Amino acid sequence: MNDGFRRARTEEQRAERREAIVAAALELLDEVRVNDLTLTELARRSGLAKSNVLRYFESREAVLLDVYNREFRDWLDELERELPPTADADIESVAAALAGTAARRPRLCELAATSQAVLERNLSAGVAATYKLAFVANARRFAAIVGGRLGGFSENASIALAGMVILGIGGIWAGTRPSPGMEAAYELLPELAAMRHDLNASLHEFVATTLTGLVHREPNPIAAQASKTT
Repeated sequence: MNDGFRRARTEEQRAERREAIVAAALELLDEVRVNDLTLTELARRSGLAKSNVLRYFESREAVLLDVYNREFRDWLDELERELPPTADADIESVAAALAGTAARRPRLCELAATSQAVLERNLSAGVAATYKLAFVANARRFAAIVGGRLGGFSENASIALAGMVILGIGGIWAGTRPSPGMEAAYELLPELAAMRHDLNASLHEFVATTLTGLVHREPNPIAAQASKTT
């Protein structure tokens, strides 16, 4: 591709190129699954040659992990706004806010579903470390936001909660995106209808169950929260 590329010579120019690549990835994630998003199409959509994209990100996976952490941060901003005040929060209201905000973010769900099995497989140690440090920061913020609404969890429980919720989002998202053949089977056999899962409802149930378990397994259970759910 001859795209009139000129090497970015300032940090501002390099940042602009990176943002253009990220913007192209965001557009593509609205159109295709992660496994179908290619470096070739990413380069074309961002107006660069593949070799030029690789000047700023070492691989397709590195781009998508950058996008994943951004999506995670944006979700936390929305979640913090949606959660009820601490005085009014209980497990069901927190689960409803968490499930509803996550379900409205298909890019976040798609990236969560593929992060470990796909996106973390083609990285240098430096990129992997940068991604994981940003992810841990997001997880700690998530734990503080949610745990704070419910009266506070221990640090270990808070981090466990963040990890479980992200795993749940990814797994449930994958389960609500059946293959064409499986979708046809659901249509053909009404008795299989129960195997279909609604993303929001399934996430709510998963989060509420996880929170209930944490409340009752904490060394100092949050009695007020436990009483609201029993």
